[in-house]
Amino acid sequence: MAPGFGVYGGLNLDNIDVTTEQEIDDHLTIERKRRGPLDPGPMYATTAFSTWLYTRPDLAKLHIRTITGWQMKGIARILTASSFANMHTYINQGWLVGIENCTRGLQLSGVTKAQLVEAIMHAQLSAGIRGLQHVYNALGIILGDYVERKEPAEWPEGWAPDKDAFKCGMDYSTRELSAKDKTAIFEWYEKTIGEIPRRITFLAKYDPETLKNWRAQWESTFCGALPKQMFPYLSLRHCTITGDKGGLREAALLAKAWGITDRDIVNTVIQGAYYFTGWERLDPVAEVLEEILN
Repeated sequence: MAPGFGVYGGLNLDNIDVTTEQEIDDHLTIERKRRGPLDPGPMYATTAFSTWLYTRPDLAKLHIRTITGWQMKGIARILTASSFANMHTYINQGWLVGIENCTRGLQLSGVTKAQLVEAIMHAQLSAGIRGLQHVYNALGIILGDYVERKEPAEWPEGWAPDKDAFKCGMDYSTRELSAKDKTAIFEWYEKTIGEIPRRITFLAKYDPETLKNWRAQWESTFCGALPKQMFPYLSLRHCTITGDKGGLREAALLAKAWGITDRDIVNTVIQGAYYFTGWERLDPVAEVLEEILN
């Protein structure tokens, strides 16, 4: 006989048709207490989730079956990265409650302020100055008073900081893109992901100065706090949500080059579709990834 789904957070996941008031009370109480003193911020796991529980508890339980299913696949350590990815999306979307809520959860998971800031700077690459304003509105006080836990965040096996991996060897002291700079950029892509993205050749031809400045910003976003694998991981999630096939391909190739497993690549794009776009987004994602995954 196949094992059941059991009880999670006070909810009996084996009984989809009946949800008692006691189950709802137990779940909301557990969620309120789950994070503790480092997380006094908004808890939409109790507010937004209560809409499900009091109107369609069957769908709330099916949702929990899905997320606990991810956890059972052995991705426990990827969940910290997933919270970063959710925060990244909220910065791009301008949802302040989500930015703060993810930050509080990451803080509780042992994420340092430097690690948090690197993820924010990655989001800025796509969210621009408006994204930084959203961060200020959501975290202005929190960043100033950020408390770091003694227990560090856990990452998947093999994930580690490596700021030099981003460097192609450009000369930062000059404004112009020299022939040597151009060769360095092209060779970095060919060596790292096996191809040169079209936008890189386009910029090199039509606006080489912007290419150099943009590449310098890209190279400098991670300073050695976050594992280098977090860069393509965040890009995978972002490009899934935006539907950017070119960006998704580059992120997947870089993820593979830097040791992110196929399982974790697939999981983050699935989470992006599940939480932010709907399953239909996986059609173009599959078109890109099935050529890259083993």
